[in-house]
Amino acid sequence: MRAFLYITLAITLIACGGSESVDVLGPIMGQDKGHFRGCSIGDTYEKVLKQAAQDNATLNEEGVLSCEFKVEDSELLVRYEFDQDKLYAIQADIFFADTASLNSFQQTLVNQYNSNFGEVNLDGGFYVWRHRESHLEVEFALADESIEFGQPKLSLTIYNFDN
Repeated sequence: MRAFLYITLAITLIACGGSESVDVLGPIMGQDKGHFRGCSIGDTYEKVLKQAAQDNATLNEEGVLSCEFKVEDSELLVRYEFDQDKLYAIQADIFFADTASLNSFQQTLVNQYNSNFGEVNLDGGFYVWRHRESHLEVEFALADESIEFGQPKLSLTIYNFDN
């Protein structure tokens, strides 16, 4: 009986140790390079429109492109704002199926942003990163707005901090 328990425990430990980590960022943030879903501040309107083609554009007016779509169990509302045909701001509201999903995504995103842009600053309830690349300074602000909306929701704002 003891041998059976040891074998069962060994198999369980091997199975747990060999499991792959789940990518919680990729489906929402996109697999492509860029600040969000393959788009970066300063990109042209045409480039963003092409990149966002699979994201169900709901509004396409001068200076604004909005998309609404689902990724796995999350719903995204994304607004791309342009200034003189260049992407100036990205506003993403991400609604999660549950708080555990929100917490997992947020922690993974904070860790990734910390490694890419330096340690986070807390500013008025927002997690804020400032990143200088080429001629732009880009700010990333992340806020948990679950209480205001009565469901698990993160708000991610990325914009040209220079203007």
